[in-house]
Amino acid sequence: MRYLYGLRVALVSVEALVLALGCLVWAYLADQLHGFAGSLALNEEVLKYLMFLPTALAVWVFNEIRGLLQEDKDTIQLLINWAGYWRLKAHAWVSLFYAVLFTFISLLPWVTKSGISTGSGMLLFVTSIIGQLSLAISIYLARISLKEIVAHAKSP
Repeated sequence: MRYLYGLRVALVSVEALVLALGCLVWAYLADQLHGFAGSLALNEEVLKYLMFLPTALAVWVFNEIRGLLQEDKDTIQLLINWAGYWRLKAHAWVSLFYAVLFTFISLLPWVTKSGISTGSGMLLFVTSIIGQLSLAISIYLARISLKEIVAHAKSP
C-alpha cells in the first residue's frame, strides 16, 4: 500500500508533468527548437556557471528535506507520532528522486559536449530548470505549512 502511494506521488505531480511536457516538446517540436537554439547568441562565460544552477537547487532541496524531517527534537516527536508521517516521508523520498533526476538531466548536455546551443541540449536544460524550480517551490511551501502545523500543535 505504501509503495503504491509513493508511485502515485511520483506519477501525479507537477514534476512528472514537466517531464511529460519535455518529452512532448522533444517529440513534436524538435526541429523548431533546434532552429531556435541555433539562432541564439549565448555568452559562454554565463553558460559555464548556468549549468550549476540545477545542481545548486538540488543541494538546497536536499537540505530543506533534511530540515523538514528533522527540524528539532520536539518537532521530530510530533512528526513520528503523527499517523500521516509515512506519507510525508513518501513525498520527501519522491522529491529527492526528482531532484537527482533533474540534476542528471541538466548535466547531460555538458557531459555529451553538445551544450545548450543545440535544440535537444536546450530542451534538457530548460526542462531540468523548470522541474527543479517547481520542486523547490513545493518543498518551500511544505516547510512553511509544517512549521505552521507544528506551531499550532505546540500552542496550548
